[in-house]
Amino acid sequence: MELGKFQMTEVKNWSGLTTKNVLGLMFQTQPQLLTKVMTKILSASGVNNLETVLQRYPVKRLDNDDDYTWKLIGNDDRNIPLLYSHTGTPSSPVGTGDTGVGAQGSLIYLVFGERYFTDVNVIVGEKNEVYQLRVLDDPEKSADGWHYKCQLMGLNAAGMPGSELIAGKRFSLEFSPVEDTMSVKGGDIHFSTPIDMRNSFTTLRMEHKVPGNLLNRKVATTIEGQDSEGNLKSFTAWMNYVEWQFERQWAQGKARALMFSRSNRGTDGSYYDLGKSGFYIKQGAGIREQMEASNTEFYNVFSLPLLESILNDLVEGKTDLNEREFLVRTGTRGAAQFSKAVTDLGKGWYQLWAQNPATIKQTTSELHGNALSAGYQFTEYLAPNGIKVKIEVDSMYDDKVRNKIPHPDGGVAESYRYDILYMGGHATSSEPNIQRVETSMGEIRGYLAGLRNPFTGEINNMHMGTMEDSATYTRYAHLGAAVLDPGKTATLLPTLLA
Repeated sequence: MELGKFQMTEVKNWSGLTTKNVLGLMFQTQPQLLTKVMTKILSASGVNNLETVLQRYPVKRLDNDDDYTWKLIGNDDRNIPLLYSHTGTPSSPVGTGDTGVGAQGSLIYLVFGERYFTDVNVIVGEKNEVYQLRVLDDPEKSADGWHYKCQLMGLNAAGMPGSELIAGKRFSLEFSPVEDTMSVKGGDIHFSTPIDMRNSFTTLRMEHKVPGNLLNRKVATTIEGQDSEGNLKSFTAWMNYVEWQFERQWAQGKARALMFSRSNRGTDGSYYDLGKSGFYIKQGAGIREQMEASNTEFYNVFSLPLLESILNDLVEGKTDLNEREFLVRTGTRGAAQFSKAVTDLGKGWYQLWAQNPATIKQTTSELHGNALSAGYQFTEYLAPNGIKVKIEVDSMYDDKVRNKIPHPDGGVAESYRYDILYMGGHATSSEPNIQRVETSMGEIRGYLAGLRNPFTGEINNMHMGTMEDSATYTRYAHLGAAVLDPGKTATLLPTLLA
């Protein structure tokens, strides 16, 4: 990053062993400094990401690091597509131009790919209140599907058009009417088997080695960074800075694994990536890959009606009115775009919100004795039908290092992405829809140290793990995520990311 003619040095990056000589070269002997603060340019470290969001909810802890499974219960009420229909001769199916099919109580045979309906059921197609078909017997299985003998309910002299009985038309169960005198049989019920879902843990490990003579080593300049809450931290001892960088990058790696990890399991269940030990690396699917099984839409121009349409698709017939709260993760550009969309939609609301807290307030400034501040940002939206949308900014969406595709309106294209998450209840829910999964072992850490351990400050180590005067710090964890029902999530992407 160039800061103009006043910049004297370039930012340098390095990894691996940091020796005393390197430390002296980078931070020690400097010309007279105007300030003893080394500013970490563009430090976007440790701010709000999905890992911190999932920490609000219960974590699922399992006994070991075997694959974990869950069952996705499908909706028992379904539309069954018609394969074809005929009036008694399977070789002569009903065509689009046919008329009077089933007139005067004549038989209609519907062929479906599965045994879903039963004798006595009344089933309906697209014109569900005009043409209601009674199933006369349990279906018969043949090579091309399940054949249902049906009849139009009532004396329907005109019958029905063949266009309502062609392949692809969808039928659903209505009810099972019977006679009111000495009835002998009713319609049966149907079931749907659950879908078995499976994911793997991703095993993460990081380590760093330092020489023993960096114990209590001071630096001439104060090194600054941010903690996990974005607060400024200052370090005068090199080892404090090393540990902070380790923890920051470890947290960043976990957050990225939860969100972006792609399963490396083959279709046959095998793994192909060999690690240093000669054993296979198992990488589980992150939240985004699991969401891809559901709803993804692209946009050129963002609008609230577009967002409302997606949200209505997620809730219609699926969730109660009091359970329609969605968390939308986006970047800073997406959050600003959302706020502007609410403003544009609400231009006619003035009479409704004139009594709300003023958007123009008095402030103090050296520039003027009557200084004013103005502005607002919408971060929530109450859509029709009980839908509540909460916007949260995730720094990973704004990361210009990871996200390389620029957006013509500024920033990176990823910053305009909206991941719509249904968590499935409040933070006290024992089964949120999106869960972080860990083993009961939790995260583990360890030190391999010689005579001195700069990480812990220990000297005269009586249980040396190495003859070398150094110490290596290691972090290790099994980490995974589960999107229990991907159908309750959605993604809205700018067309640049198509």
